[in-house]
Amino acid sequence: MENSKPKAAPEQPAAKKVIWDNRPFMLVLSLVAAVLAWLLVIMVFDPQSNITVGNVEVNYAYDSTKYTSQGLDIVEKTDVNNVVVQLDGNGTIIGDIKASDFVVYPNYSNVKGSGEVSLSLLVRITNTQYSSGITASVVSPKTVQVVFDTVSQKNLPVEVDSSTITVKSGYALTNKAAVPAEVTLSGPTKELDGIAKAVAHVTTDAPLDDSTTLEAPLELQDADGNVVVPEYATLDNASATVTLTVYAVRELPLTIDFINVPSGFDTSTLQYSLSQETLQVAGPVKTINALSALSVVSFDLASQFAFDRDYQLPVELPSGLVSQDGVSSVTLSFDTANMGTKQVNVSNIRCINVPSNYDITVLSDRVSGVTLYGPAEEIEALSPDSVVAQIDCQSISVSAGQQIIPVSISIPASSKIFATGSYTVQCQIDTK
Repeated sequence: MENSKPKAAPEQPAAKKVIWDNRPFMLVLSLVAAVLAWLLVIMVFDPQSNITVGNVEVNYAYDSTKYTSQGLDIVEKTDVNNVVVQLDGNGTIIGDIKASDFVVYPNYSNVKGSGEVSLSLLVRITNTQYSSGITASVVSPKTVQVVFDTVSQKNLPVEVDSSTITVKSGYALTNKAAVPAEVTLSGPTKELDGIAKAVAHVTTDAPLDDSTTLEAPLELQDADGNVVVPEYATLDNASATVTLTVYAVRELPLTIDFINVPSGFDTSTLQYSLSQETLQVAGPVKTINALSALSVVSFDLASQFAFDRDYQLPVELPSGLVSQDGVSSVTLSFDTANMGTKQVNVSNIRCINVPSNYDITVLSDRVSGVTLYGPAEEIEALSPDSVVAQIDCQSISVSAGQQIIPVSISIPASSKIFATGSYTVQCQIDTK
């Protein structure tokens, strides 16, 4: 009988592996599930959380109407930029809040007047997106020191500083003017008390040879000229428009303008001198170039001349010219050493320019006591018949009836003799 061996059992197929049998995967999955569960609890069951935000700056201007309405302003304050703020609320929301979404400011409710006060710090969420369900509080520092003073205004003159301005040779800076000429400074009274003026500093790149207008920043100074940089006070204008007037400069001879002289009289025969023969003046280039001399004084020969007198006469420059010598008057002196004088009665009376509808009859037979001046030899030889008293009807108002009419005295035979004084005659005027 054959030995029979037991048959081996058939091999079973290997068990199929699944993802759940991957241990690393299961560890990651468990961690993710735990985080999700935590978030679910935070958002659904316990959403409240808190965070802190640091390095926040105090905004002193926020809610400032509480002290400005009292006429106060801040003159000293604690510079704080490291405030720590705590935010409480929904954890998914407060995590997005930035420092720009809220403001930290002093509580001005306790400010009642000038002086130093310790103010608590408040925080307010300004971004309306986070205004619901979020609270904010200041962690540190809790207070700031602030000094208040009354607020006022002060008008300051604007002075132009042209010390760095140069002009070309033959020119002069004759005037400088700022617009506005006055500025208003507003701020704490204590700060304003130390400021006396506003100065506009003007500069140019090259020497000037013509007038120009420049924009210049304003600098505040005290009474001694020291620069003042206010902390709180403000100007209504930060700059001024400055006009620099630059004129050409020339030295011109002075001449006398003689008025009320007889017809035919030669004023060059008068021997006279001026205390100043020339004058340095500045003016617009076209005006200066058109002048060869300055007739700055008017002298009435008939009414002012006399022997042995000097005349202090004002300098009257033409419009647009400015004296560079600071001279406002000159002295006029006549050389009368070779002159003579006499009084005559003038019977030679003439009428000229008589209107065609009038007849004029001179009732006076002579003009008495006419004073004459001229070279001594000519005066000595002069006959009264050579002197004419003339009525110029163009220079008077003619009407019917008797009228006293002024006459002018002339000496047709001489260009060197003149009369002084005023004279009249009685006339009868009739209509034709």
